[in-house]
Amino acid sequence: MYYIIFNPTAGAGRSVKTMQKIEQHLKQNHTEYTVHETEYEKHAVSIAAGAIGKGYKGIISVGGDGTLLEIAQVLYGTDEILGVIPAGTGNDFRQAIGVPKDPVAALDIILAGHSECVDIGFINNKKCFLNVAGTGFDVDVIKNTNKVRRLFTGGFAYYLGIVMSVLGYKSISIDITANGNTIRKTVLLIAIANGRCYGGGLHISPDASVQDGLFNVVIINRVAKWRILVELPKLKRGELEKIKSAEQFQCSEIVINCGKELSFNLDGELYAQTPAAFSLRNSALNVFCPE
Repeated sequence: MYYIIFNPTAGAGRSVKTMQKIEQHLKQNHTEYTVHETEYEKHAVSIAAGAIGKGYKGIISVGGDGTLLEIAQVLYGTDEILGVIPAGTGNDFRQAIGVPKDPVAALDIILAGHSECVDIGFINNKKCFLNVAGTGFDVDVIKNTNKVRRLFTGGFAYYLGIVMSVLGYKSISIDITANGNTIRKTVLLIAIANGRCYGGGLHISPDASVQDGLFNVVIINRVAKWRILVELPKLKRGELEKIKSAEQFQCSEIVINCGKELSFNLDGELYAQTPAAFSLRNSALNVFCPE
């Protein structure tokens, strides 16, 4: 039997239709399952905790990256296998493990039964993330998007947040310690990438792997505001190498400090603490993925 954790508000409610397709496919395949809906923020944490050790073939997330992260922070380090069915707005982690966008195709991968272990990231050994952690412009976009969500939903709220940030964002100066060196940079953003993309399809690190035990750290140095709108489409297309102000390196641990407290974007969730020490835990999470 499979244990499904379903977020009915993911994707601005579009996940409901996804869940209908999933249930129909499971019934057609005579596959046993049980469904538990999330009712509030962080509810997936307690639901997932209740499923551990019960002998399920897999614990499946039907929602976005936020729901996925809540479940993952409970399952890592256990023998449970996480299934990913994209039903949110961004669904970035699916790309890191090769899961298709189509929910029924994603379900077929789970039913095929192949799984592998992937790395997960941590900030200050407290909060985990699957895709990317970072600070700078992306954090400003999240804050502005949250401000307008009372009036707008889905992708439009996010794009409006981007416009607000382009108009009002100021680059930040940070100290970066990694691989035995400390450097000071004034940046548009810094991304500590375990997966390849974030922000609903921005390919911040197209070459990143969730199985190599290393972060891909991407720095985009300060640019004129008008250039932000020129550079962002390059990330959407996975053309980081075409951004002249970008640089990148690999490490397994990195510390970011600043003269003030910074907020960090952990797969879309904001977490404020500086200095921030990022570390990887190798092969910490079992996930269903293509062979």
